[in-house]
Amino acid sequence: MTRPTVLLRPSDDPRHEPWLQLASRFTALVRSGRAYALEHVVYLQLLEHYLELLEVAFETHPSVRLHGLDGDACVNGERLPFRPHMERSLQQLLQELEARGLEGVEFSRGITLAEFSAFMGLFLPGEVWKGADLVEACDRAGLTHARVTPLAPTAAAESLASASAALPETLDAPREAWASLLRGARELLRGDALDHGVELRHLRRLVQPLVDAVLAGERMAAALAHVQRGEPSAELAAHTALAAVCVAHRLGLARAELAEVAVAALLHEAGHAWAGERASGPEAHLLEGVRRVAWATTLDPLSLSVLRSVLEHHPDAEAEAPWESASLVSQIVSIADAYVTLLARDGEHEQWLSPSGSLARVLGPLRDCWHPALPIALVRALGLYPPGQVVALDDGSLARALVADPHDPARPWIERVEDARGLTVPAMLRTAIPLPSHRMVARALPRHEWPSENLG
Repeated sequence: MTRPTVLLRPSDDPRHEPWLQLASRFTALVRSGRAYALEHVVYLQLLEHYLELLEVAFETHPSVRLHGLDGDACVNGERLPFRPHMERSLQQLLQELEARGLEGVEFSRGITLAEFSAFMGLFLPGEVWKGADLVEACDRAGLTHARVTPLAPTAAAESLASASAALPETLDAPREAWASLLRGARELLRGDALDHGVELRHLRRLVQPLVDAVLAGERMAAALAHVQRGEPSAELAAHTALAAVCVAHRLGLARAELAEVAVAALLHEAGHAWAGERASGPEAHLLEGVRRVAWATTLDPLSLSVLRSVLEHHPDAEAEAPWESASLVSQIVSIADAYVTLLARDGEHEQWLSPSGSLARVLGPLRDCWHPALPIALVRALGLYPPGQVVALDDGSLARALVADPHDPARPWIERVEDARGLTVPAMLRTAIPLPSHRMVARALPRHEWPSENLG
């Protein structure tokens, strides 16, 4: 048997690409099964090629399970990452499963072409067998390496709760969740995905790992320490989504609302790169963003919420209580955007603000742009010394703040960068620790007082 070639792009996680192919090509098998008879030579060749893909997966996994979870396509419990060109196929897979009353299908090591063909013969006529009836039909046919799981009302919720509980709490932002968000933002905003149409409800797949990580208690805000000066729009959108979800979580929003906030934050500047020169007007990118989002999707509650955030995320600081007319999602996106933009601002005559300097602007001159609860939630999410801020301790040493302590915003987790004698602590010796109980932060250092090595 010839092993199929799996093509990977440099930015892809190699673990996910074979899963994406297995999910999307199963959808293709179902579509082809409506055009060919099961015994047709072309369809048999398609089945054989799919078995070759399964054999590659069986080398490291005893079985492959295709299933849905909270509206996302998954393989073996892992949500498949966002790929614009595969969204339609993955959504069709979920629709095929739902139409048959199934949570998922599973293929295990040892499956033969004859057994696979028999399974597809039962699976394809979805109007005949559904749910438990399809399970019984597979049992009667003696299928042991191809199984289906009927849809249970609480199965998705129980599976998600179990997965979240198994995630360890870590100081560093989970690399997989952050990398997935960043990669998806680049594909969405730098390419032509919006021009070709991307249903916004499908973008929940892109932001769900971020939402899951925040709800699981992981300190995702640590990734905000890496906002760089003059950062491109896709990276800024990803950081804004991260900050917005952290703020929304502090406000007590539910899982579905956190996903809505994240999608709105990703697209809040969707028109910025296409608005043309500034001479076209200060509101040109807002109108262009509305046009692009409206063009890309159908109107539903999520898309309307995103459209509002596109229009409302730049409040009028001189207006009296500008937040009264803005939605909660718009305000959350707005305050996250303000903080991240101040961090990354790159002007010829403007000082590069530190994280504490950016937070001070939001809490000071800009405070009245949002409902009074929003700045408080931002401080609870980031702490008084936000991730990446270099601080001087009361013993004269310097440290970098990493994440906020949820119980005391004034006492972050830190890593020392200079000791009390002014000697640099080697990177290999730096460890993340809570601020010791006998130490206090004396002050936050502005950027120009930071050590010479790049800590941003």
